[in-house]
Amino acid sequence: MPRAKERDGVFQRTDRSGWWVSYVDGKGERKKEKVTAATRTQAMTALSQIKTRIERDSILGVKSASEITTADLLKRFKTYQKGQLRPTTFARLDGILETLKAALPTLAKEITRRAVADYILKRSETVAAGTVTKEVSTLKHALRLAVEWELLTMNPAQGAKLPQQSEGRTRYLSPTEFKAALVAAPDWMRGPMAMAAFTGMRRGEILGLCWKDVDLAHQRVYLTETKNGTLRVVALNALAAQVVKSLPVGEPGTLIFPDVDAARLSVYTRRVFASVGIQDASFHSLRHTAASWLVMEGVDLYAVGRILGHKTPRMTQRYAHLSPGYMVAAVNKLDSVFAGALPEPKTSME
Repeated sequence: MPRAKERDGVFQRTDRSGWWVSYVDGKGERKKEKVTAATRTQAMTALSQIKTRIERDSILGVKSASEITTADLLKRFKTYQKGQLRPTTFARLDGILETLKAALPTLAKEITRRAVADYILKRSETVAAGTVTKEVSTLKHALRLAVEWELLTMNPAQGAKLPQQSEGRTRYLSPTEFKAALVAAPDWMRGPMAMAAFTGMRRGEILGLCWKDVDLAHQRVYLTETKNGTLRVVALNALAAQVVKSLPVGEPGTLIFPDVDAARLSVYTRRVFASVGIQDASFHSLRHTAASWLVMEGVDLYAVGRILGHKTPRMTQRYAHLSPGYMVAAVNKLDSVFAGALPEPKTSME
């Protein structure tokens, strides 16, 4: 079929079937697209609707979504995140972004709520709920920034229903288990393991600690690169201070554990634990060990949360059950509040 004139913005192509329209979008760029129409009149109606939408969006200040690809958006997001994350956290971002890129539509504007829901459903069949949550949280952040950068008009991942995560058991070591693990561990592991159990610091915080951050005179260290991105001051008890004092002092800008690789430390910790019969525990269990024993020794949850650097009180609640008198002490507070509120028992009528 010969090509129709385009002066009215409606035409047919010789190489493809159907009706097409030509118009100038809100950015002033010429666009051509196929519309659902069986006749010229229907195509004219579709074009009129498109022009009305463009004019309305222009009046309301609404901008159309860009043609940026999902790959390019995630690449830009990665560049942005480089200055926001700790090096260890940033190193793990690549794997998440590659997984998202492979599973999502080619164009970022084609990522719909349905596409996000399908992604969650499919990933939940093969990986743990926690992994899905991390991936979708990353996607949600990237799309939120895309809206701020005026690349997209909405964030389709906002409000996505994530799979339920099992809280499971918080594994901590008994003093006997911890001593056995330290005895079995090689020298290079004992310092980081002891610091984790004596202070509750995370692996990355311990291995990122420099001598300039250590203040032995006041028994504390300053954590400048934390998971939450805020400065945290950690008090050193006598045992933690003893560990630091046993190390060869380096230059202010050098690490206190310069030769310890994070991944190697995690792998070898599990091996050491297994060698002394400690099951279902990892290096992170030493952080749980510090928190658990603090609670069992009567330290209140707020203080434990501050020591661990928890962002919200909810993160510390997992240790509440370890305090034998925690709930009893809490409800006993009502005794003084309602003292004298109970009326005398009524005497029976003769």
